[in-house]
Amino acid sequence: MTAMLSRCEQPYFGLHRKLVLAFDIGIEHSSISYCILDPGEVPIICSVNRYPGQEHVGGGSKIPSLLYYSTSGNVCAIGAETQGMDVIERAEEEGWVKVECWKLHLQPEAVHPPASYINHPSLPRGKHVVEVLGDFMQYLHRCARTYIEEILPCGNRLWGLLENRIEFVFTYPSGWEGPQQRQIWIAAVLGGLVSNTAEDMARVHLLTEGEANLHYCIYNSILAPNTLSQTPIVASDSQGIVVIDAGNWTIDLSAYSMTLSPLMIEEIAPVECRLQGFGFVTRRAHGLLQEKLSGSCFGTPEMVQQMTDIFDMSTKLRFRNPEDPTYIRFGTVRDKDKDPQFNIRNGQLKLNGQDVAELFKPSIASIIEAFETQRMNVGIPITIVFFMGNFAASDWMFAKLQEYFHSLGIAFSRPDSHCNKVVADGAVLYCIERLVAS
Repeated sequence: MTAMLSRCEQPYFGLHRKLVLAFDIGIEHSSISYCILDPGEVPIICSVNRYPGQEHVGGGSKIPSLLYYSTSGNVCAIGAETQGMDVIERAEEEGWVKVECWKLHLQPEAVHPPASYINHPSLPRGKHVVEVLGDFMQYLHRCARTYIEEILPCGNRLWGLLENRIEFVFTYPSGWEGPQQRQIWIAAVLGGLVSNTAEDMARVHLLTEGEANLHYCIYNSILAPNTLSQTPIVASDSQGIVVIDAGNWTIDLSAYSMTLSPLMIEEIAPVECRLQGFGFVTRRAHGLLQEKLSGSCFGTPEMVQQMTDIFDMSTKLRFRNPEDPTYIRFGTVRDKDKDPQFNIRNGQLKLNGQDVAELFKPSIASIIEAFETQRMNVGIPITIVFFMGNFAASDWMFAKLQEYFHSLGIAFSRPDSHCNKVVADGAVLYCIERLVAS
């Protein structure tokens, strides 16, 4: 893939208004970004920040990639709706089927995780994964419509004018190939987003998550006014860039060459995919807790899982220094949650910092090994590495990788929005560039 990226700051000169909708459908969470293209106006990218079922005021830009199906195969709840206690209670009473991590059923065999790695439930009886994807696309499309109609003046009228001019962008993991890409097209038709006509299918665009990440990085890091002068790129030379997309399960490394004046990018090496994402740190923590608490009254499966969940949500993100102890707070100071023999006092478990650092080591080693493999397959020096995804939220992970890349003289950075809506925003940028350039 070769793309020219030199006109993103230019106005849109098309004859008609258009709406760009980008869906980032992840294994665990999903998000939507959009842009209304007005002739003569510079495009502005926005996010859908409110979904049905979100508890906190103002909502949020991501929802769980979860669905509940009835025993007859009908959708009962999707996204944040699945988190409500009323929905959970009704699901138990009526025997609804909870479908999570369903996207893994689309993975090519070459990158499909062993069953022992990820325990995801089977699909509802008689339901194909492409149908599940279509149902989820339909839901996201409906959420986008509701949000735009509610947040914009005359939103209902605007949606009516643009409904048949929507450019859809769907992102997919870099390791996916032709069969998986065709399934996305089929799902878009099943979900009712487009019809199966050539004219409608021309409004469906597919983009790898690596490319979407790169588009975001280019326009929000390299070309940002306050960082351009700090970026080690010579305008006339071709430079190598690697994007590390470190999610909860997979870590994908994509390599590109880039030149400035004009800005052009080209993929220069096969994608390196490793199964050592952020979730595996939590899995190793679960094993560590089982070992540490064996023989304690707090070593029950329920208590270990509770501590593991707390570790996943906060402890592993706060961890910064292996020389300092790390704590998992599962109770309160007033609780009688204590067992000094097992380093439990005042409702919290004390862990040795070195033990916690060990939990990260396999993932760090995996990224370094994948990078070295990829570096051997490119013909130009790598000068910049961008760290994206959920794993990039870890300060310890960032610090250890920064130490490694800086030792090689390679710039290493993570965008401010490293784990929120980078892929969806980057996908919109990609589509805008194509429409503006044409």
